[in-house]
Amino acid sequence: MKKTLLLILTIAFAMAGTALAANFPAYYPAKGFPNTGRVDAVYAEEKRVVIGDISYPISDSVVVRSPTSRNDSLARIRKGVKVGFRTKGESTIVEFWLLPSNYKSRTRR
Repeated sequence: MKKTLLLILTIAFAMAGTALAANFPAYYPAKGFPNTGRVDAVYAEEKRVVIGDISYPISDSVVVRSPTSRNDSLARIRKGVKVGFRTKGESTIVEFWLLPSNYKSRTRR
């Protein structure tokens, strides 16, 4: 009986932690992010970033959003950071959202 209760509580806490991580500010997309990934490299002088082994150019007017700021610094985008991002056309990134490291995308491709 105690083992069952412990198992139920462990699962409940794990689910609550995931739910809390998904509570983003109103300026984050409610239905998820167009793209997500971990930043592999940033080449600021070339205005490009590598995410998931794919190189993307960065728009001159890129917007960076974080859980604490609607308009944050591009310096927050660095190697190892988990991000959501939106592209213009097929490849140029026009918007970043900083994500917690434990964020799991709702959709699989």
